[in-house]
Amino acid sequence: ALTDLAEVILDQTVRDGQALLARLHGKPRLTNGKSCPFALFGLGKFGGRELGYASDIEVLFVYGGAGGTNGRRALDNSEYFERLAQDIIQSIEAKQEGIFHLDVRLRPHGGKGLLANSLDELQAYYSTTGLSAPFERQALIKLRFAAGDPALGRAVERHRDEFVYSEQPWDLAAALALRHRQVTELVERGQTNVKYSPGGLLDIEYMVQYLQLLHGHTEPRLRTPNTLDALTALGESGILTSEEVTVLRETYLFLRELIDGLRIVRGHAKDLVLPPSDSEAFTFLSRRLGYAAERWEEGAARLAADIAQNMDRIGRLFKKKFEEGRGS
Repeated sequence: ALTDLAEVILDQTVRDGQALLARLHGKPRLTNGKSCPFALFGLGKFGGRELGYASDIEVLFVYGGAGGTNGRRALDNSEYFERLAQDIIQSIEAKQEGIFHLDVRLRPHGGKGLLANSLDELQAYYSTTGLSAPFERQALIKLRFAAGDPALGRAVERHRDEFVYSEQPWDLAAALALRHRQVTELVERGQTNVKYSPGGLLDIEYMVQYLQLLHGHTEPRLRTPNTLDALTALGESGILTSEEVTVLRETYLFLRELIDGLRIVRGHAKDLVLPPSDSEAFTFLSRRLGYAAERWEEGAARLAADIAQNMDRIGRLFKKKFEEGRGS
């Protein structure tokens, strides 16, 4: 439901932005005189249709190619679509922190790059000879057309599949090193971060994505931006056992609910570190998640046990699949 709401808002924002810029500068055209298309894509949770409470909305802006507008105050297409992207971001700016925040960091060249890229620029960057890093190839798994021109949307999604699921070897060792750095740099000793700690949400998402990258070239059914759909496909293809799929699915849903609960209780998305299990904050969290008991402390104890059990089994499965050298 949250993803659907975000899509409706973004679609209308794109239309409003295009109408405003057309009045000021005319409509963008390609060098051959044809209309220049524009499309907005979701990445991350938005791309996977998995938005939760206070999730960032990760987006990517793409336009058809070089050219210019046909108005009196004409602009090159690159400048026109850069302004359109800026207008979209400013229009969606939330009145309350943590609600519908657009994240545009997952774009060619990251924060140093333009907000909007042409199709040619996108294809050159995300290619076997391009400048994209291994983690960017992984991030593109979640890319999904969300608003704008459907034909351009299909073209970008085709390129995504050709690049992400190509025969080009994927650097699993680099991905595991990045995951290790996340644990050592983002998780403080003695704390449990539901997202970054071993056995946390990222271990599930990365496990699924690693397997998509390793097997997606020969298993087209794995080419989906949705985590639960990918889990189903991994089970159907025999890459994961039915027991492994069940463990991953159940724990994924448990941790997503836990994260939503933390964000609702705290009113923001910044902190996913669990409060101490003997604290009033943890007891309140357990009540918010429906851990009813005659004594509130008993409900909190059950929640703490469930968290430990779920994260432990994911941590062990992650090690079994990757850190013990299997990668299968």
